[in-house]
Amino acid sequence: MPSLKKLERWMGTGQVADRLGYSRQYVINLAKDRKIRAVKTGAGWLYDPDSIETFAAKIKASKAG
Repeated sequence: MPSLKKLERWMGTGQVADRLGYSRQYVINLAKDRKIRAVKTGAGWLYDPDSIETFAAKIKASKAG
C-alpha cells in the first residue's frame, strides 16, 4: 500500500479515463485486472500516475508498430 503522501498525487477514475481516452468502466476493469496500479478506497479508485504513463506508452508503442 502506498503512503498517504504518495496517494495525494494519484488520479481519479475520470482523470485516467480522459488521459487514456477510455470509458470510466474500462479504466476500473484495467485496475481490477491489475494492468494499471490502483487502490480501491471508500470513495472509489485511485490510480498511480506513473503506472498510467507506462500503460499509455505501451499503447502508443503498440499502435505505432
